[in-house]
Amino acid sequence: MSLANPKFEDSYGRLFGPNVSIDETADPFFAEFYRRFLEVSAIGALFTDTDMARQIAMLKHSLFHLVSYYVANYPSAELERLATFHKGINVSAEMFDDWLEALIGTVKALDPEADEATLLAWCWALTPGITYMRMRISEA
Repeated sequence: MSLANPKFEDSYGRLFGPNVSIDETADPFFAEFYRRFLEVSAIGALFTDTDMARQIAMLKHSLFHLVSYYVANYPSAELERLATFHKGINVSAEMFDDWLEALIGTVKALDPEADEATLLAWCWALTPGITYMRMRISEA
């Protein structure tokens, strides 16, 4: 990964390993993320009867595409599909703020070297893709 965002890259490596991919060793990160994310009542209600193992696998995939948007400065076909899917299940644009807050809180909790600059670097890396998703969901 070469993003010119070394704080993000280093933190990503500490949390998910030295490769670009995200494998099962990252499962504790995603379990903690969902614990935080589902505390938001409106969001928790959307996940009733959800297969969380499958959901975690999908989130790994989604996170990869959000980072890819940052790297390429262009949405992948998969990110477009995710935006369309989320619009179809009536996810509000504001829920992405809760998503980012839960993710940043998880990074802060699980990356022993996470400082304010690291958390900002995560925001910097994910905000372009999240902004894209928000815009697509808000379209009429």
